[in-house]
This record gives sequence, structure tokens and C-alpha cells, in this order.
Amino acid sequence: MIQFEIENELITQEELEEFEQQLDGLKLPEDYKAHMLKYNGGITIEDYICGDNENIKFMYFLPIKYGSDTMENSLIAREDVLPINDIYIGAVRGGELCMSLGENNGSIYVFYSDGERIDLASSFTEFINGLSLM
Repeated sequence: MIQFEIENELITQEELEEFEQQLDGLKLPEDYKAHMLKYNGGITIEDYICGDNENIKFMYFLPIKYGSDTMENSLIAREDVLPINDIYIGAVRGGELCMSLGENNGSIYVFYSDGERIDLASSFTEFINGLSLM
């Protein structure tokens, strides 16, 4: 089982609900909400790659709040960059880890600054289960 380090103060159910209200009617998947309540973001203790792709090294999940780089702050940064129903949830080496909250609710992909997109998993649980030790 993958171990995550808690780097920031944990969030409450109420704080999670407040964040979700900022998403203009979009809903976070239940598996993702459970992770955030347990870790509020997190980094792995060991180095992992995303699935079989050795070029995509997982770095961390953003905290919803409490820290300098949070999901609350990233809501503004995503405008005019990501599709309207997508959010930043973390980072991989050289790119942003994103989640779709629209039609493909919960799907995870990497977005690079040059516009390249690589789909990684159809759900948060599938993404976590697909992480492989380097």
C-alpha cells in the first residue's frame, strides 16, 4: 500500500464542503474526498511513476488549504488553461496533475505547459492503484 506523508494541517468535512461549493455545481468524487480528508494532499514516501509510463514521475497532491500552493489558489490559475470542468490536483515531474469533474468525472490526466495532455486513469482510485515504484 502506498504511504503518503501529511505536509499540511488536515481539513475538516466542512472545509471540504466549502471548497466543493467554489466549484460552481461540480462534485468531487467520493474516493478523492476520502483521500483529502485523510491527507489534505500529500507526497509519497517513496518515488512512484504513473502506471507503466516511466517518464511520468508522481510528485505530490495539492492540499485544499493550508500551505502556499493550494487547490483553493489554483482555481483561479486554471481559468483559460484547463477545460472549464477540470481542476489541478497535484504535480508530476514537468507537468500538472489534473482531474475532470465534468462528463468523465474523476478521470485523471497530466497537462503540460506546451498543451500536451496524457490521460492516466478513469478514476482517482485507479490512478492510486496504478502508481508503480521507480
